[in-house]
Amino acid sequence: MKKLNYGKILGFFLVGACMVVGSSSCTKDDGALSVSATANIMIVNGAEGSAPQDYYSDTSKVNATAVAYAQNSGYTATKAGSHQGQFRNSGTTTATATGSVVFESGKNYTVYFGGSASSSSTTYSEDDMSAPPSGKAKVRFINLSSAAATAVDFGVTGSTKIVSGLAYQTASAYQTVDANTSFSFYLAGSSTAALTIPTTVQAGKIYTIFISGSTTATLSYHVIAQN
Repeated sequence: MKKLNYGKILGFFLVGACMVVGSSSCTKDDGALSVSATANIMIVNGAEGSAPQDYYSDTSKVNATAVAYAQNSGYTATKAGSHQGQFRNSGTTTATATGSVVFESGKNYTVYFGGSASSSSTTYSEDDMSAPPSGKAKVRFINLSSAAATAVDFGVTGSTKIVSGLAYQTASAYQTVDANTSFSFYLAGSSTAALTIPTTVQAGKIYTIFISGSTTATLSYHVIAQN
């Protein structure tokens, strides 16, 4: 009697099963599908007199809604990596400011449009979204005012300066402060506040405060809650 070759029969069965299920499920390296790495970015328009802006990472528009002067977007996911960033007057192809950016996967960033409508520029910063200590808030400052292009200072109202010599278009480190703290803004080295910032911060929150204005008469502050 002829013996059946069970090994060969089993082999034919496995081949047929792979054809039905799909060849990808029959490979040894059946890893997870690859996905594009992303970072989260916020857009800020700090250029006085500017039209509402769109922000492009290479050729892809990031923001869903144009960002007007003194406004900011929420965080939006975009591709991580090195890119050429570009602000444009909304609805046009006219570039108003460009700059290279590097976004690391899983991190948060803010991209700023600063200066004035006639002399604008862009910079960006990484955002530390780690929670402040219990009962405290975190605050950082950035100077986007072309009227205050020299270094500037920030302090706790009625107390000491907490940031000194902050250069134009540079973000400070985050400062841990008590809840309900308000702030003052000074031109470099001055002991007289150029602006009072009466916002009272809340415990557990993270903030960015930026200064804008193309003349000393139009200096103004703006508060962004990051979380």
